[in-house]
Amino acid sequence: MANKIKNSNLDADIITGASALSEAANTADTVLVSDTSASGALKKITVANLTAQAGTGISKNDTTLSVDIDGTTALNEGAAESDTILVFDASSSTIKKMTQKNFVNLPTVSSVSPTNLLTGDGTGNHTIVITGQGFDAGATASLLNDSGSTIAFASQTRDSATQITGVIAKSNLPGSGEPYDVKVTAGNGLTNTLANQINIDQSPVYSTAAGSLGTFTDAQRSGISLTVLAADPESGGDVVYTVESGSIPAGLSFASQSSGALISGNADAVGSNTTSTFTIRAKDAASNTSDRQFTITVQAPTVQTFTASGTFNVPSGVSAVQVLVVGGGGGGGASIGGGGGAGGLVYHATYGVTPGGSVSVTVGNGGAGDETPTGPGDQRGLSGQNSVFGTITAQGGGAGGSRQENPYAATPGASGGSGGGSSSADSSPAGTGGAASQNPSGGGTGYGHNGGAGRVRQPHGAGGGGGAGAAGTSADNPTGQAPGGVGRSYTIADGTTGVYYAGGGAGVSGANPTDASTGGQGGGGGNAGYNAVAQPGTANRGGGGSGGSFPGSPSNNPAGAGGKGVVIVRWS
Repeated sequence: MANKIKNSNLDADIITGASALSEAANTADTVLVSDTSASGALKKITVANLTAQAGTGISKNDTTLSVDIDGTTALNEGAAESDTILVFDASSSTIKKMTQKNFVNLPTVSSVSPTNLLTGDGTGNHTIVITGQGFDAGATASLLNDSGSTIAFASQTRDSATQITGVIAKSNLPGSGEPYDVKVTAGNGLTNTLANQINIDQSPVYSTAAGSLGTFTDAQRSGISLTVLAADPESGGDVVYTVESGSIPAGLSFASQSSGALISGNADAVGSNTTSTFTIRAKDAASNTSDRQFTITVQAPTVQTFTASGTFNVPSGVSAVQVLVVGGGGGGGASIGGGGGAGGLVYHATYGVTPGGSVSVTVGNGGAGDETPTGPGDQRGLSGQNSVFGTITAQGGGAGGSRQENPYAATPGASGGSGGGSSSADSSPAGTGGAASQNPSGGGTGYGHNGGAGRVRQPHGAGGGGGAGAAGTSADNPTGQAPGGVGRSYTIADGTTGVYYAGGGAGVSGANPTDASTGGQGGGGGNAGYNAVAQPGTANRGGGGSGGSFPGSPSNNPAGAGGKGVVIVRWS
């Protein structure tokens, strides 16, 4: 083909008439190209220098174009994170591929710790660590509950481009919102969410409110039964209860049962209002625990002690009281005289009263002791006075007998709540002790005992006064000693301490100066023959006074007076 292009025009017949190239062009083959930069002049170019202009950064590889941009299939949906995109890397003047998520700087969340959180009572905070990629300086984290609502962290720290630490109150993550998603939002506004990452392993939840489980009066402390209940909101299995700290009231027992923690029994009596504070721990099958603090108060009974006559004003709501009524003790006799008898004693555990009403109270005085007798007219001391509470009467104690002078003769003890002891005698008959006259007057239980008998001749000895717990001792023994009868012990004053009331006074021993008789507990003291000082009955316990010493002894003292009575009222 010798035809050439003339006048810059290409004859179409020349191309159409030419034979076809049946193989791929060699890189040294030439191709005619219209050079638009030279007003369309035809120029020849080797195939090796032919460059595809399909798009920025797109070029052929060897002799073949690597990507046919015009012939690609369109992607009609969003690109996945792992899809790759071709990008021209200007720093290396090469085409490179990168994932879609890196192409748009999308943050990623790879893990969360912990994924299992304990709620307990909702107290305190959870600390959650989030790890991933692309956490730029403006990145923030949040949680999404099962309904899609956003739960904000109370505080959070971007530790690095791969870690964020968030703090949130336990109460803001209830079990009803699980499972929780974790969401990170980058500074450019792009977000990434890791779904179903956090579950709430719920600890037992108490249905019994913290604080006081009850206040119990002394009358209510028997038969106590209290239940503390908690439940596992997830498994519904049994919860085990223990007392983690503190202690329940003494006398009560603690048991863990499927129906709850049972506190039951009879609480010990207390001398003052006592509040016990303790913490109960509830533990479920997964060893999740919840602690809650409780209190129980046991009240001491209220006590009013009358040492003088007056009126008991019944508190509102009180319909029964505990009462101890003790009469005044009898005075002792003189001249180897007998001990005075104790005042009568009456105890009532449940004396009925009218709430808001009043009860008249009389407290009896003790009888005076006899002075040294000078003739037959001086025969004994004075008996004690009665004590009264409402319908209850405790009789005064009988006086001790005094030995008559000129001629010497025995004087029997006087009758009373407890009888007085007889004096000594130089010749028969010996004196007899006074009889007890106390009975359950007006209700309750009354106590009184006879006085002891005196002794004839040497060694001289007078009988002890009777007590609420026992009779006075007779002086008919080798030493002539005769202690007073013992009283009775009660804890009514403080609920715990036993105190003796209504003991008899001691009779005098005249054998020698070293012999001594003792008063009954709660009564008069001992008195030795020639030189002992007579002792009075114990005040406000109704004790009998001791007898007076032998005439002409160094002391030569009169007999002891009886102790004043008492009325004690106790209620819950």
